[in-house]
Amino acid sequence: MESSATVNYTELELWDHLWMASGGQASWFLALGFLSWVGLRIGQNIYNNVDTPLLMKIAGTTFSLFIAYGWLINFGASEWNANGVANGMAVLEASGELISPYGSELIASNNPGAPFNLIPSLPQGLFIIAITIMQVLPMWGKK
Repeated sequence: MESSATVNYTELELWDHLWMASGGQASWFLALGFLSWVGLRIGQNIYNNVDTPLLMKIAGTTFSLFIAYGWLINFGASEWNANGVANGMAVLEASGELISPYGSELIASNNPGAPFNLIPSLPQGLFIIAITIMQVLPMWGKK
């Protein structure tokens, strides 16, 4: 947690930042959901066509792996944003400002000031693995 002699923001501005950034991440979430569906369709179409060239299987696999990486980035950015705002709340509190119980809860439930991290939580990791398996296995399986 960083400490500062003067704080140039309020708790409300931190909450505004959190929710604005969350809205942007929600857009990415929707886009990744759509791209995951496209990956599932690609996998199923390759599975249904026994004459699919090897290059198409490689391209489909690469596409699916890029989607998995996108999920990692989106989940990591969401956590990083929450940790950054929690750090701002902690700095506000350390400067003597009173913060709301919700601000205290945000600090307690996150890792204030933690660096960006691509390691997903268990449910996030299972989700990414499941989607990737459902996309890639049909591409390489026999009909």
